[in-house]
Amino acid sequence: MEQIKKMMHENKIKHSEVEYTGEKCDGCGRDLKIVQITFADGEVKENESGCICDRIKFVNDQQKKIKADAFAKASIMHGDYKEKTFDNYQANSDEQVQAAKKMRYYANHFDDMLSESNCLLVQGTFGTGKTHLAAAVRNQLRAQDYQVLFISLPDYVDKLKQGFKDLNQVHPIFKFAKEADLLILDDVGANRMSEWEVSELFRLVDARRNKCTIYTTNLTSEQFRSSQALYRVFSRMMEKAKAIVIDGDDYRMKGVK
Repeated sequence: MEQIKKMMHENKIKHSEVEYTGEKCDGCGRDLKIVQITFADGEVKENESGCICDRIKFVNDQQKKIKADAFAKASIMHGDYKEKTFDNYQANSDEQVQAAKKMRYYANHFDDMLSESNCLLVQGTFGTGKTHLAAAVRNQLRAQDYQVLFISLPDYVDKLKQGFKDLNQVHPIFKFAKEADLLILDDVGANRMSEWEVSELFRLVDARRNKCTIYTTNLTSEQFRSSQALYRVFSRMMEKAKAIVIDGDDYRMKGVK
């Protein structure tokens, strides 16, 4: 309409008429109308107007991007893990090949995973690519502006301790971890955990019920069962999770004698 007013001021348009159709846009609910424009040279054009779906989509997309950026900023990814993809993953065994296929499928069908709150528990020894594949999922979904938090359990615990030490309150990382579209919690059980740390892990896992989460760990199911407190965490983690076990050589040591 502003463009029409400008053109009328410049004497390019003789006059315009607006006729309401009596219908509403299925998307934004606004009244639809036909704007008939008569130009100075006698040409007549009609444009449909009233719908603001494009503007609403633009605003929503911008808000989605801002939120996704906040989760990316809160994530802690060491080394070159922001560059990890499924294509640059080096599989050295059939199990690694199958693991990569399953995790690529998870990323490619993430909307379905979201609707079903599907989780993954990725188990394997050091150097088999658990973190690489988890980072590949994160990087693919990050590019699509999903709210993904990637953090290792040791880093998460450090953030919690920092919050209690500096602010005497729960660190904001808990809110990010709780509300993410996808939480990727790396290195679960990599270090010996205190009773408090196990308790905080359970609190986080419990907060992620019915939400998509990927856990990576070098602990076996038997090791999780070795402690009642850890088994309680493991049981809750597996409520809606599928296990992916990755065996193979440490590809980071390839070529080392």
